[in-house]
Amino acid sequence: MKALFLFLVLLNILYALWQLQDGRASRAILEVADAPEQIAPLGVPQPGRDGEVVVSRVPSAPLCVQLGVFSEQLRAEQLRQRLLVLGIQSRVTSREAPGVVSYWLVMKIVGGRDEALAQLAILQERGIDSFLITEGAFTDNLSLGVFSRDDNANARRLQLEAQGYRVEVEPVDQPGREYFVQVDAVARRLVDQALLGRLREDFPGLQHQYQACPAIPSDLLEP
Repeated sequence: MKALFLFLVLLNILYALWQLQDGRASRAILEVADAPEQIAPLGVPQPGRDGEVVVSRVPSAPLCVQLGVFSEQLRAEQLRQRLLVLGIQSRVTSREAPGVVSYWLVMKIVGGRDEALAQLAILQERGIDSFLITEGAFTDNLSLGVFSRDDNANARRLQLEAQGYRVEVEPVDQPGREYFVQVDAVARRLVDQALLGRLREDFPGLQHQYQACPAIPSDLLEP
């Protein structure tokens, strides 16, 4: 009986030691995740004095949080102003996005810009919306409308042809951009789940993601 009692006491001591060690390991993992440095991957030892092996430490990239995505820069600026009121510094960034196809009604003009301007004056005098194309593949031709759908463009084409105007439907790829609000590593801890929930009330569908903060261009660094 006495042996059983001692065995149970020893088992409890071992269990307590295991829990203590596990808790220390968990805290160490969290500290490493938020530390400005992290241990280099194993297998890349650095030679030290007297032949000892030293594990090098390399700086890790700080994490920023990006909020978005917005198709209009104005909407991203509204979110940035909202964060600024809360004392959270941020900035608006953008990147290229898949473009959209627009369908132009193009009247081809033979004779260059002078002839195109003369024809433009006639169309506008007759109340037909039109403008001179000044860049791209259709420079110095006339556009009689831009549509997001080809069926609408073709319907308008038939109306114009019934009035005696020869036009063609030309698909034109227009590059797109999407916008984000980026909160840097110092302020990102202020963007918690409670704040995100409140922001989504005014910005439905708001997404957030963590990524390495971009490096600051050398020409923006103070001397």
